[in-house]
Parts: sequence; structure tokens; C-alpha cells
Amino acid sequence: MPIILAGLAAMLLYSGSFVATRHAMMAGLGPLDVMMLRYLLGGLACAAVLARIGLGGLSWTRVAVLTLLGGLPYYGMQVLGVGLSSASHAAMLNPGGTVVFATLLGWLVLGDRPGRGALAALPLLLGGLVLIAGTGFDSAALLGDGMLLLSGLQWALYGTLLRRWGVSGLRSACMISACSLPYVPVHLVVFGWGGLAAAPEEALFQALYQGLGVGLLANALYSHCYAVMGPGRAAIFPPLVPVLGTLLAALVLAEALSAGQFLGMALVVSGMLLAGLWRRPAW
Repeated sequence: MPIILAGLAAMLLYSGSFVATRHAMMAGLGPLDVMMLRYLLGGLACAAVLARIGLGGLSWTRVAVLTLLGGLPYYGMQVLGVGLSSASHAAMLNPGGTVVFATLLGWLVLGDRPGRGALAALPLLLGGLVLIAGTGFDSAALLGDGMLLLSGLQWALYGTLLRRWGVSGLRSACMISACSLPYVPVHLVVFGWGGLAAAPEEALFQALYQGLGVGLLANALYSHCYAVMGPGRAAIFPPLVPVLGTLLAALVLAEALSAGQFLGMALVVSGMLLAGLWRRPAW
């Protein structure tokens, strides 16, 4: 039971990240402020952990590539996408897009031919993503949706390379946060405190939640679940992100979805479940 609670806690933290990002911008913080706050405390904490566990023999070239795909550039794409679109869209498009792209990349790059579940899931996922992104929004929101899907591609590439290079989840999470830390002093020199001074309580919350809660704790919890349960049983957790993220967006931000978008969410969640669980070992 504790391992299940750890997985649920990780998914709740991941889901809340999209809502917290949108809330920060509604409170007066700019996208660059939010990006800096992600690595202010989280980067320091992850650097301390990384100093203890090391890079595991990974070359600095590979460290740089993984940081580009999973660190600051990835989070920046996500933040900009949430700012233009919505937290509920982000909670569906980012993980849903990740599953689609990861399936294709695993096939093309790793030679991991998709199973029946993954192949059956792709039409559901694609149909759901189209419904979510294509209903009732202006061109700016569509651009935001495109950024969220692109962030899903970035994360899928990141995960594919982790598998190819044999890098553990905890080490990679600490590595990309620690290597994104130099953005903090650069941001402060170029932009100063910006919106942080106007919304200090929100800034502190973002630094704690995004940096320590998501950047370190959620990644550590899910990495532990993945190691203990294996990829088959750990696949029950990611489909919770669209559901929890949408519920949190409705409760915290009063975001509403149309009937078509609800259908899209149902298709995305169904597709993620199919891709993760079909033909997996039974409990």
C-alpha cells in the first residue's frame, strides 16, 4: 500500500504543476519568473543530491542533451504553453502527447515494436488530442496547445534517451535540475526580481512547489515506484494526470471544458491506459 500512495502522491504533484503555473501568471508572475523559480530551490537541492550520487559515468555531452530535452527548455515550453492555453489543456496534451511520441520514438529509435495495446491506443490518443486542441479556442490558445504538444515530444525524446543510455530516473531528475540552475543568476542579473517583488507569497509557493515538490519529490517518488513495481504495474499511474489535472483546474482556476473536450479527455485517458496496461503482467 505505501508504494501505491507514493505513486498517487507523485501524480498529484505532477497534475498540480500545470495548475500552479497558470495560477502564478494569474497572480502577476511572468513566464520567465516562473521558470526561474522552478530552479531556485529545486536546482540547489538537486545539485546537493547529484553531488552525492554522481553522474554514473555519463558524459557531459549526454548530460547537456538530456538537460536541453528535460530541463529548462522543456519547462519553458510548458510554461509558455500553459500561459497561452489553459491548465486543463496542459494536463491532457502534455502527457497524452508524450505517450504518442514515446511509442513512435521507441519503435524508430530503440527498435521496440509497439505491442497491441500501444497500437490500439494511438488512434484514441490522436483523436482525443485533436478534440482537446481544436475546440473553441483562438489562435493564441492553439499556439499554446502546439507548445504543449511539443513539450510532450521533448519529454518523449528525453525518456527515450534515458532508456537508450541506461540512466536512472532519480539521477536524471537531479541532473537536469542542477544543470538548469545557472539560469537563476542570469535571470536575476538581466531581469531583476520582476514580478517576484509584487507577489512574494506566490513566488515563495512556486519555488517550494515547482522546485522541491515537483522537481525533486515527485520525480523521486515515481522513480521509486518504477524501480519497485516495474514498468508494467507502474503504468497505472500516468493516466491519472489528465484526470487530476482537469479536476484541479476546475476547482482552483474555475476552468471549464466543453462536451467535446470531455470526450477528448476520456479518449486520452483510455489511450494511456491501453498503452500502459494491455498485455502487462497481472497483479
